[in-house]
Amino acid sequence: MEIRVSAKVFAEFVTGGPSKKSSTVRKILRPRSPEAKIPSGYYRRAIGIIREYHDRDNDSSFVFKELKSLHSDAELATTPQARAKRNSNLLAVESYMRSFSGRSWKVTKCPRIYYSSGEVRISGTPDLAIQDGDRLRLIKLGVRKEKETADMVRLMLRVMYQAAKARLKVATSDITYFDVRTGEALAGEPSDGHLANTIEGGCRVLEQMLNVKAA
Repeated sequence: MEIRVSAKVFAEFVTGGPSKKSSTVRKILRPRSPEAKIPSGYYRRAIGIIREYHDRDNDSSFVFKELKSLHSDAELATTPQARAKRNSNLLAVESYMRSFSGRSWKVTKCPRIYYSSGEVRISGTPDLAIQDGDRLRLIKLGVRKEKETADMVRLMLRVMYQAAKARLKVATSDITYFDVRTGEALAGEPSDGHLANTIEGGCRVLEQMLNVKAA
C-alpha cells in the first residue's frame, strides 16, 4: 500500500522515541475524521494577503485594511476553531510583515512536490513559493511547539529539499521554516546532506511498522 505522510509528521516520527513512532503509525492506520483535522490551506487567507501585498508593489495600506478585516472576522467567529484559524492567519501576516515587508519579491504558485521511497510518499509542498530574483524560495509556515526540536525542523526542511530538487532549481538554504508566532526563520543547511540516509532509514522503519500493524 502507498503510505502518504506530510514532511512534518515524518520528521516527528523519525526524531521521536518509540511511543511517538507507535502513535504516528496508529494515526496513519486510523486517521481522524476530516472535521478533526486542520484543513489543507489553513493559511490560505494570509498567503493571499501576502501575495497581493507584493503584487501591489508592497502596498502597506492594503495590508492594514486586510488585518482590520481579519480582526473583525475573528471577533464575529461563531466557533473556537474558526476564531483560532482567523487569529492564526492574522498572526502570520503580522509576523511576515515584521520580517519581510521590505523585500521586493514575487509570490508564485506553490508547486506540489513529493519525496518517494519504497511505499512511503512524503509531501514536501510549501505554504509559500517566492521568486527572489533568479532564486526560488520555499517557505513552510507554522507555530513551532516546544517539543519540536531544531533537529526535527532541519529534517523536515531536508525532506522538502529532496522533494523539490528533482523538479526545481533550489539550494538547501532556499527552504525555510517560518514560525509565525515568533518570527523565527530556520533555513536548511548544506551540511545536512547526511540526513538523506536518515530519511531513507526512516522510510524503511515506517514501512515496516505499518506493514506489521496492518497484518
